[in-house]
Amino acid sequence: MKKILVAAILLLSCIGASAQRFGVGGGFINSSIKQNGDGDALNGGYVQATADLDFSSAFGVVAGLRYVYTGGQKDLVFFDGKTSNHTIGVPVFAKLNVFNTGDLKAFFFAGPTFYYGLSSKSEVGGFKVDNYDSFLRPFNVTVGGGIGLDAMEAVRFTVGYDYGLTNRYQSDNVKANSADIRFGVTFLF
Repeated sequence: MKKILVAAILLLSCIGASAQRFGVGGGFINSSIKQNGDGDALNGGYVQATADLDFSSAFGVVAGLRYVYTGGQKDLVFFDGKTSNHTIGVPVFAKLNVFNTGDLKAFFFAGPTFYYGLSSKSEVGGFKVDNYDSFLRPFNVTVGGGIGLDAMEAVRFTVGYDYGLTNRYQSDNVKANSADIRFGVTFLF
């Protein structure tokens, strides 16, 4: 975990040397782990810091550091239980600007996010379970995209979807991938 945090800090500091804009924001996330297309979703929120690097008026890169919390009641294989997850992620998205009126800029974004689970705990029938010790892998790589709108170069609204490429279960006999939907607001400076 320390290596991932150091890599994220180095990435942000390198981008910061030539970034044209920084942002701080957060939003709503709906996250699920699906086995054969079936699984329950957990709702939560995220906060993030971002750095934009525009190569031209049409193309750029947005990278950041994101903290995600999801939790709630969830169907845990055979039992219902309460779950809470804490995750840190490093998104690296290519950004394609498609509309620019000066005060409003619309864009598409796509790319990977590298996640590492800090904690995932469940309580089932009075028993507490550490999901990373029991059955989940903490590392996940997702690929996704979405749309965004910058207003007056001060506020960014985004809607995005990520699909996990990594099998989240520790057993190779069971395949399960994550899927996330995000709605967010970022304040740019």
